Amino acid sequence: MAPTPRRKSQTAPTQDPPANPVTQLELVELLHKRAVNELVIVEVEPTRYQIHPIVAWKLGRSVLFGSGGQPRTFRSLDTLATHLKTLGTGHTVVRLELL
Repeated sequence: MAPTPRRKSQTAPTQDPPANPVTQLELVELLHKRAVNELVIVEVEPTRYQIHPIVAWKLGRSVLFGSGGQPRTFRSLDTLATHLKTLGTGHTVVRLELL
């Protein structure tokens, strides 16, 4: 069986780097301290989603970064919902912004 080539996703137009990057560990700590006012799920490309937490003492949105130093993206809302449950979001407001 021959391997099938993967389709390359269309890259979004270049944007300014986010002002407030947040790592996974920092987000978990902020959630446990109840410092996250809102979690915004943003559709950055068709079927590509990012988590943008709004932290109480930071101006504007933050962006969840992965281990590679790039914003963490999710390919499906099911995966993202499972990820949010494992983080322990509790009663934090979660909002969805679609393209």
